[in-house]
This record gives sequence, C-alpha cells and structure tokens, in this order.
Amino acid sequence: MLGYLDGLCDALLARDTDEVRRLLDDPLAATLPPAVHAEARRGTSGHPPASWIPLQTLRFTHQVAHLEGAAADPAVPMLRAPARTRTSAAA
Repeated sequence: MLGYLDGLCDALLARDTDEVRRLLDDPLAATLPPAVHAEARRGTSGHPPASWIPLQTLRFTHQVAHLEGAAADPAVPMLRAPARTRTSAAA
C-alpha cells in the first residue's frame, strides 16, 4: 500500500494526470479515504494552481507509513486484545 501511495503522491506533485488516472484505476484506489480520492480526482481535472499540493494524500501517506513502521518495529508494543484465560466451570 505504501508503494502505491508514494506513486500517487509523486504523480500528483508532478501533475502527471495520466499516471494519476492509471493509479486511480488500480484496485487499491478503492481503499483510499474519500477525501484522498476526491483530491486525486481534482488533481486530474483542469490545471490546479501552481501552489496546489495534495495535502490529504501526503497526510494519509504519512499516517500509513507511521502505522506500517510501528507494526514492523519489534520495540513498539502492539495493541492486542487481552489474552483469555480458561476458567474451570466445575470450580
């Protein structure tokens, strides 16, 4: 997912509308939050101002990178449901 998002950010920042459209046709696009998907669509329509940046897409990419990094780092405790202990019904 992170590679897909990096490619989408790169394409949006480069204003490569063909690449953005290709990425939005990818099945992974269905997993994008609505704000990110809408922002990418806006990036392909017309000519966004020179100062336009895909802020929602960059923010979401940062969040995913943080979550994937935390999940891969053994030093970061994972959130887990408490372990269930068996209790004897005949006790």
